[in-house]
Amino acid sequence: MRYHLVFLIFFCTTSFYAKEWKCLKTYQKATHKQELSPSDWLKSDRKQQTSVWKNANIYNLSHQKPEEYLTIKQRKDFYLWIVTELKAKGHDVVWPTMAYFISNKLRLLECFPYNLLTSKDMKAYALKGSEDVFVNSFKSLSLLYDSKTILKGEAAEKWDEHQLYTEQYVWIEAIYKMIDAKSLKHIERIAKGKSFYSIFVPKAIRFEGDISKPEERYNYAINKLKPYCKNRYQ
Repeated sequence: MRYHLVFLIFFCTTSFYAKEWKCLKTYQKATHKQELSPSDWLKSDRKQQTSVWKNANIYNLSHQKPEEYLTIKQRKDFYLWIVTELKAKGHDVVWPTMAYFISNKLRLLECFPYNLLTSKDMKAYALKGSEDVFVNSFKSLSLLYDSKTILKGEAAEKWDEHQLYTEQYVWIEAIYKMIDAKSLKHIERIAKGKSFYSIFVPKAIRFEGDISKPEERYNYAINKLKPYCKNRYQ
């Protein structure tokens, strides 16, 4: 019940923000404007990674507007864009790639057949976790994107460690503290690739330990998930 109230507040506040538009006519009818604002894009722009999508990402990043991205799919594609941009600049950081990988997995909870095995509460937790990490990481991603210092080697390692530590001990920990026991057990089964979820989670990155403990999630992210993502998306 407590989480339902939190999610309702979250939905009501974010629904007033601008969002991805289905088509230009829909945007024009809703806003009475002929051209998209710098922070907006069409769904087709995101899917095709057009200049409109890329310019909207740059604008939103520089103006600190993470609320423009309302779904896991939109955040996933934003992560993909910034991973590409950071690599082109020469950065060796891996956290954005990890965020993309996790978002790509989370979106499957809304797809068949996983949606049939996932409760409404679980989907709400996934959406809240995706939103919290995205919003809280936006500032550090903006600073990195604009930085003239290119992070490589030890500097890149330290940046990743700081992101992962803050993610697990602060951003995500707040959510884990409100998760009910039944949902927590379900999350752990998914992370460990139990039963049907063995298809969902590759053997190489299956979680071991107590997922409710931030130190165990952090160690897993550093020692297992990070090397996996680094090698997969080289």
